[in-house]
Amino acid sequence: MKSTPASLTGVASALAALTLSGCITAGANPEDPYEDFNRQMFAFNDGLDRAVLEPVAKGYRAVTNEPVREGVGNFTSNLNEPLTFVNHILQFQIPDAGATLGRFVVNTTVGIAGIFDPASAIGMQRTKEDFGQTLGKWGVGGGPYLVLPFLGSSNPRDAFGMGADLALNPLNYPQFESDAEIRTGIAALGGINAREGAIEAIDEVRNQIDPYTTVRRLYDRTRAQDIANAPVQPNETEKLPESELDF
Repeated sequence: MKSTPASLTGVASALAALTLSGCITAGANPEDPYEDFNRQMFAFNDGLDRAVLEPVAKGYRAVTNEPVREGVGNFTSNLNEPLTFVNHILQFQIPDAGATLGRFVVNTTVGIAGIFDPASAIGMQRTKEDFGQTLGKWGVGGGPYLVLPFLGSSNPRDAFGMGADLALNPLNYPQFESDAEIRTGIAALGGINAREGAIEAIDEVRNQIDPYTTVRRLYDRTRAQDIANAPVQPNETEKLPESELDF
């Protein structure tokens, strides 16, 4: 039987998350109306991380060196450049779209499929845009904070954006379906690599008095700054790696 395309699966998951958000009984905290549900999901994700992801990430660190991990990070980041390009176009950021396309071409060719990052060395800095940011640029509000099972911090706008990103990413088009297993393996490796890079940051958050509130505030603040293309302002802690927000 032919498997369901990843893009359709992602859109369905995002729509399910939106439906779920409407079914949760709101609490008393106006800043976090679904706090009871969110804390349960936060605890579930944290337990899963401690049991599976953290040991795998530490094992990965033990058997690799920094240049290898940097190469993996460069490679997986390069694969996201087409999606950033599409979202730059949707945000009418044409110069940024051109710069992103240039980065992708340089790193894919000179950088050997993106393993190396010569584009940054010549001043072509990486940007990252997703459809949640695009919706924010279009004036769509985020809605209440949500912690999704496995996926972590989000909100209705960004949950929908995750599914839309799968549909928009050229690498997920039907002509690449035969490479689904390879792409799944690459995504898993990229996730492990990102989790390894966040080991110390996650430990720092776990040492906070209330890790859940720390992560919620960081997510809301950094998403607002990402949409506004504003510089990060330190507050409770410095901005954490993106994987840190996936509790």
